[in-house]
Amino acid sequence: MSADAPSVAIVIPVRNGEAMVRACVAACLAQSRRAREVIVVDNGSTDRTASEAAAAGATVLFESRRGSFMARNRGWRAAAADIIAFTDVDCVPEPTWLAELTEPFGRADVEGVGGAIVQADRNSASQRWIVERRFLDQQFNADHVFLPFFATANVAYRRRVLEELDGFDETFHHTAGDNDMSWRVQALAGGHLVYRPSARVQHHVGESATEVTARWRRYSAGIYLLERRWSQWPGFPETPGFWRRTRRVWELPFALAHRAATRRPLSIAAIDAAVAVSSEIGRFKGYLDARTNPVTPLRGPSR
Repeated sequence: MSADAPSVAIVIPVRNGEAMVRACVAACLAQSRRAREVIVVDNGSTDRTASEAAAAGATVLFESRRGSFMARNRGWRAAAADIIAFTDVDCVPEPTWLAELTEPFGRADVEGVGGAIVQADRNSASQRWIVERRFLDQQFNADHVFLPFFATANVAYRRRVLEELDGFDETFHHTAGDNDMSWRVQALAGGHLVYRPSARVQHHVGESATEVTARWRRYSAGIYLLERRWSQWPGFPETPGFWRRTRRVWELPFALAHRAATRRPLSIAAIDAAVAVSSEIGRFKGYLDARTNPVTPLRGPSR
């Protein structure tokens, strides 16, 4: 790495992650391209997250306001680096992750780079569902019909664009702030995003089906807020109606029969239906959030 290469910091928001934070921090410190600093932001943990992170070698900061994007903002603003890489406590970056993730920043027009999120465990039905349905598949995100976006489990941005956009929008407390950031980088700042599949993190999700349904419920609450913000921007896709969103529920008997006939696991269809129900619960939560904490709509460039 040349002496004039941009400096990099890694930011990891955590709440009650004492069981995972050591492995994540250790992997971040063992990168082939060294980060200037690895920052763990404790977001109101009630366990030993902070002490475990410090013992592993991270700089530990605290953000008392609940919300992962508030914690990410706390982290990148405290960092002294040109590029800020983000990952999550349930991820273990591979040794060349940071080198691969930062390589595209050699192009002046690149403001953000996303890497691959690899489902590490495939023992349970819910873990296999994540793979089959491409949940958190960054190639899928990069091919989004509106604009590419990258989950903050594996993404890096130039500090200058984070400063220009005033960081993540904290209206999105827990999810979808990463979609919103990626889209604002492109739509408002004119930046270019690149997908780097060789920049890989291993993502560890528990075996319980509630790991999927709970995540999807939170995600859907954020998606509702995204629709409120972006629906008037040119090219934003129309929101599917209720019957289309919940078709996996109504189709469940047929899906089970088809999978039985083709000797494929029935659990995938059952999880599809459970996720559809969780999604509607999440959308209702997003509706309530929007009433108490409105999202400012973006209307696109004037014509």
